[in-house]
Amino acid sequence: MRAYVRHLDIQRSSVLARVPATTVLHRYNLTFNGFAAQLTEAEAKTLKGSGLVVSITESEVRKLDTTGTPAFLGLSAPGGLWSKLDAASRNVKGEDVIVGVIDSGVWPENASFGDKVDVNGKPVAYNQAGTLVYGAPPARWLGTCQAGEGFNATMCNNKLIGARYYVAAFDSSGAIRIPLEYASPRDGGGHGTHTASTAGGNSGVDAVVNGSPAGVMSGIAPRARLATYKVCWEATVSTATGCYTADMLMAIDDAVADGVDVINFSISGTKTNFLDPVEIAYFNAAAANVFVAASAGNSGPGNEVAHMSPWLTTVAASTHDRQALAELTLGDGSKFTGASVFGGTLLNLPMVLASTIPAPGASPADALRCFAGTLSATAAAGKMVVCDRGATARVDKSAEVKRVGGLAMVLTNVATGAADSLVADFHSVPSVHLPLANRAAVHAYALAPSPTGSISPLANPPAVVAPVMAGFSSRGPNKANANILKPDITGPGVDVIAGYIASLTQAQHDALLLGTFIPPPNANSLSGTSMSSPHVAGAAALLKQLYPTWSPSAIKSAMMTSTNDVKLASGAPDLDRFGYGAGHMNPNVSANPGLVYDASPADYGRFLCGLGLAPPVGTGTCAFLGSIQPWNLNLASLTAAEVPGALTLTRKVRNVTGATGTYVASTSLPGWNVVVTPANLTLTPGATSSFTVALTRTSATVGAWTFGNLTWTDGVRQVRSPLSARAIGFVAPAQVTDTRVSGKGTKVFTVVSAYTGSLSVVATGLVPATRSAGDVGQGATQCFDFSVAAGAQVARFQLFNADTLGGSATDLDLEVFNGPGGTGTSVGASGGSTSDEVVTLRAPAAGGYSACVTGFATPATGATYTLSSWVVGPAVGVQTLKASGPTSVYAGGSASIGLGWSVPAGKRYFGNVRFIDNTSAVIGSTLVVVDNH
Repeated sequence: MRAYVRHLDIQRSSVLARVPATTVLHRYNLTFNGFAAQLTEAEAKTLKGSGLVVSITESEVRKLDTTGTPAFLGLSAPGGLWSKLDAASRNVKGEDVIVGVIDSGVWPENASFGDKVDVNGKPVAYNQAGTLVYGAPPARWLGTCQAGEGFNATMCNNKLIGARYYVAAFDSSGAIRIPLEYASPRDGGGHGTHTASTAGGNSGVDAVVNGSPAGVMSGIAPRARLATYKVCWEATVSTATGCYTADMLMAIDDAVADGVDVINFSISGTKTNFLDPVEIAYFNAAAANVFVAASAGNSGPGNEVAHMSPWLTTVAASTHDRQALAELTLGDGSKFTGASVFGGTLLNLPMVLASTIPAPGASPADALRCFAGTLSATAAAGKMVVCDRGATARVDKSAEVKRVGGLAMVLTNVATGAADSLVADFHSVPSVHLPLANRAAVHAYALAPSPTGSISPLANPPAVVAPVMAGFSSRGPNKANANILKPDITGPGVDVIAGYIASLTQAQHDALLLGTFIPPPNANSLSGTSMSSPHVAGAAALLKQLYPTWSPSAIKSAMMTSTNDVKLASGAPDLDRFGYGAGHMNPNVSANPGLVYDASPADYGRFLCGLGLAPPVGTGTCAFLGSIQPWNLNLASLTAAEVPGALTLTRKVRNVTGATGTYVASTSLPGWNVVVTPANLTLTPGATSSFTVALTRTSATVGAWTFGNLTWTDGVRQVRSPLSARAIGFVAPAQVTDTRVSGKGTKVFTVVSAYTGSLSVVATGLVPATRSAGDVGQGATQCFDFSVAAGAQVARFQLFNADTLGGSATDLDLEVFNGPGGTGTSVGASGGSTSDEVVTLRAPAAGGYSACVTGFATPATGATYTLSSWVVGPAVGVQTLKASGPTSVYAGGSASIGLGWSVPAGKRYFGNVRFIDNTSAVIGSTLVVVDNH
């Protein structure tokens, strides 16, 4: 391995010699073969055209997406997994399993990370006296404790065994750290401390939130060793706050080299690209036997699930059994129930609407949202203040109420959907959080003469319904390939209490840097898929301790086939599998799964080859590996996204018990006939067996998803896999792309038919991009008018980071209207976190359109950019795109479609291929992108 790394370094140096003036930020060895460097556009083109690099990807900014949860999961119950690990003399609860947390750093003063206990057996922080209860780090640990601002090597110990930080890509972007951020492994935002303590923090730690006791907290694997890798930074400009690709890749590389067993990655990621550098780094981490849990994203309830790769375990967020409710009673007798951790009673406080008491110079609108410094101290003192949610952190609003002498806060929601969720935060004053439906009544009453309000415990609290999917949790299906079910599983992600950073003044921060101030421990209640992911990472550490030779895919399988059902708020079953995947994690049952579905790096390579993608270097070429269809990858979920009448899936299971067992299959999938062959499996310990699952549509609606299960049982264990299918009529890829520099090229892709008959393949294009240069400032909008002729097949409008001043550090948004100058109806919009935006209109009506670019986040001088646009069809003149295919197709059969083109190099081209059946109906189409720019 060391010899091969030296070989790769020689190759990288050879490539870099072609751009000698460049600044190299990182060199990657184990999980990603390449380097990060600051390149001009000309240098990038030089390398791209050299034939010595596979790809060049711009570094992006990605965003960061417990008392009670171990008990809710059954871990601490008699006979639970914790007690089983103790009774099996395998040490306790994750002992010597190393969990790496790639996040925003760590707050070492928290007792969650201490290696000592006091005389009462309670964990204490590193700086406190106590009895050492952890031995030396495992011998395989090769990591380090990196010193920096406010962090020295003594802050690591036998529990927190490693800490590193990565800031090169952040600094090279021009971003500036906020004054209370640290150039060290110390956590500047709190997110990393929370996720690390959730995954593997000590048990029995007193949780103190904003100075108030909040129970006792524990990590899921409380005896695991922890190593933290800080890649996320708080910046003075909010759009620059985040985690940079180039730094994350280096952290993943180091974590695997250091010897971690499990990685938690509560950071956003790609939704569409299996060859994204971070996804490939985790492919290689899995190949090195490292289990990776990643957050599904907080863009729910929309179809925005991130980390769609099958080698990851992607985690959604759901509720647990913590109930934090209170009742607001107005002076007129009206009662409203909301979220609150305040357990006491406040009676008949005078009430005031925040918009009526702005501080001098503050607007009523800003005062209503209780921004810092916007409320009048004389008018708010002694009152219950009604604030609107939005723009700033919820807890910052109660802090403003406290600053001006307010005694309580009512927080009202202002929007529907996920923004209407209720969160039981630990506020600076007693508070109750109400839904949008209550806002108008509460605001109106607060404007009445002499209004008063009381907060009290709910007299008859409703029974807790859990787990219920969080509205913010991103849903499937998988945008990269719907045959891979995502998310994989759900776990507790709402109101999770875990370790947090202390809130410091600037003076305390400065003293901390000088070593003259030791901050107090702290905890906080947070919600997000960032909170659910470390629950799965911690459970994986427990299973890794129990079964040290199991692969990451075997651990994932054990979790997925042992889940509990998810519910709706009404208590009825939640039937939408795209919210939660296999179901809610149940680690106690995961410890004895009976059968597992295993997959190797070679299997994942065959999966990529089946999609026409090159597997990572070292996995093997497609000619060597062969290929499989995505629905035949050996996952514990069985998903068929495009079934042309009938389809057969293949799987293989292994008996992981110590005894011979016979397992009998049963299935449920409404609207489908399902046949499992063989239907009975008799397996000796360690033996494997393959089987097939044949799906035939009976009454299922074409185009709609149907959800069910495949269950194997030996009379004791239930090995339940999610079974999902969608019937279709004709399958063709939505888009094929070619980025070779040459102007000439060919490409082959596959279509599948649900009918028998003739097929015509008609290509239109290629059309070169119309490029429109623009310049837009922060918050400003610039529109470009376009005309679409009758008979157009497709129109596309697109922004590229590469064509934008500042690249991914600038955030432009795009919206298209069916009228000039941004008038008319909006027909499409794209608003991601960078300037890579695209709107595609299929079969657009003839007429005038406008594409409008808005500067969501730009440099002070504005951002220059180039908008690319194409209108394909009607076909006029010579078509530079040629397509060929069979003249006849057969139900359930596949066919190869060949493309060829010859165009001038140096441009971006767009085309369309239509498929026409024997009735002259267009039954499908594939967009074609040729980018030799």
